[in-house]
Amino acid sequence: MAKQIAAAEAKPNLIQRLREFYEEVMVEMHKVTWPTRPDLITSTKVTLFLIAVMAIIMFGYDNVLGAAVMLLLSVSG
Repeated sequence: MAKQIAAAEAKPNLIQRLREFYEEVMVEMHKVTWPTRPDLITSTKVTLFLIAVMAIIMFGYDNVLGAAVMLLLSVSG
Protein backbone atom coordinates (compact mmCIF):
# COMPACT_ATOMS: atom_id res chain seq x y z
CA MET A 1 0.00 0.00 0.00
CA ALA A 2 2.88 2.35 0.74
CA LYS A 3 4.27 1.65 -2.72
CA GLN A 4 1.01 2.77 -4.34
CA ILE A 5 1.02 6.04 -2.43
CA ALA A 6 4.68 6.73 -3.29
CA ALA A 7 4.04 5.97 -6.96
CA ALA A 8 1.03 8.27 -7.04
CA GLU A 9 2.96 11.13 -5.43
CA ALA A 10 5.97 10.77 -7.76
CA LYS A 11 3.91 11.18 -10.94
CA PRO A 12 3.82 14.81 -12.10
CA ASN A 13 0.48 16.36 -12.92
CA LEU A 14 -0.84 16.93 -16.42
CA ILE A 15 0.34 20.54 -16.71
CA GLN A 16 3.90 19.62 -15.71
CA ARG A 17 3.96 16.73 -18.17
CA LEU A 18 2.65 18.94 -20.99
CA ARG A 19 5.21 21.64 -20.19
CA GLU A 20 8.03 19.07 -20.18
CA PHE A 21 6.80 17.60 -23.47
CA TYR A 22 6.66 21.05 -25.07
CA GLU A 23 10.19 21.87 -23.90
CA GLU A 24 11.52 18.58 -25.28
CA VAL A 25 9.79 19.19 -28.60
CA MET A 26 11.31 22.67 -28.85
CA VAL A 27 14.80 21.28 -28.13
CA GLU A 28 14.37 18.72 -30.91
CA MET A 29 12.97 21.31 -33.33
CA HIS A 30 16.09 23.43 -32.88
CA LYS A 31 18.17 20.42 -33.97
CA VAL A 32 16.32 20.16 -37.29
CA THR A 33 18.11 21.36 -40.41
CA TRP A 34 15.45 23.21 -42.35
CA PRO A 35 15.77 23.50 -46.15
CA THR A 36 16.43 26.87 -47.72
CA ARG A 37 13.74 28.46 -49.85
CA PRO A 38 15.46 27.58 -53.17
CA ASP A 39 15.87 23.96 -52.02
CA LEU A 40 12.23 23.82 -51.05
CA ILE A 41 11.10 25.24 -54.40
CA THR A 42 13.30 22.78 -56.30
CA SER A 43 11.99 19.83 -54.28
CA THR A 44 8.42 20.97 -54.86
CA LYS A 45 8.98 21.23 -58.63
CA VAL A 46 10.51 17.75 -58.75
CA THR A 47 7.62 16.32 -56.74
CA LEU A 48 4.97 17.94 -58.94
CA PHE A 49 6.79 16.78 -62.09
CA LEU A 50 6.94 13.18 -60.84
CA ILE A 51 3.27 13.28 -59.87
CA ALA A 52 2.41 14.47 -63.40
CA VAL A 53 4.52 11.71 -64.96
CA MET A 54 2.89 9.06 -62.78
CA ALA A 55 -0.58 10.43 -63.64
CA ILE A 56 0.22 10.15 -67.37
CA ILE A 57 1.49 6.59 -66.91
CA MET A 58 -1.59 5.59 -64.94
CA PHE A 59 -3.84 7.21 -67.57
CA GLY A 60 -2.10 5.16 -70.25
CA TYR A 61 -2.42 1.91 -68.30
CA ASP A 62 -6.07 2.63 -67.61
CA ASN A 63 -6.84 3.23 -71.28
CA VAL A 64 -4.94 0.15 -72.47
CA LEU A 65 -6.46 -2.16 -69.87
CA GLY A 66 -9.92 -0.67 -70.41
CA ALA A 67 -9.64 -1.30 -74.14
CA ALA A 68 -8.46 -4.86 -73.46
CA VAL A 69 -11.44 -5.54 -71.19
CA MET A 70 -13.84 -4.07 -73.73
CA LEU A 71 -12.26 -6.26 -76.45
CA LEU A 72 -12.65 -9.36 -74.27
CA LEU A 73 -16.27 -8.46 -73.52
CA SER A 74 -17.10 -7.86 -77.19
CA VAL A 75 -15.51 -11.18 -78.22
CA SER A 76 -17.32 -13.19 -75.56
CA GLY A 77 -20.70 -11.53 -76.03
